[in-house]
Amino acid sequence: MVNLIKSLNNHAVQGVVAVSDREQRERIKTHALGLKELKDKLKYWDYEEVIKVHEGLSFVYECINNLQLVSPSF
Repeated sequence: MVNLIKSLNNHAVQGVVAVSDREQRERIKTHALGLKELKDKLKYWDYEEVIKVHEGLSFVYECINNLQLVSPSF
């Protein structure tokens, strides 16, 4: 939590906390609610949704490459 608070001072940095299950995420949410610096700044993204987005982006990237829509020099 301390490192996340420190990251708020640098706009070039985005702090991320990755957890393996919903229980841990909820513990972090509860803890962050007690920290005024963090309570309104954290975003929570379900790991199952992250996996789905990754799969979708991977598919799109593969399609773009197969169609050679982007020049190799780019």
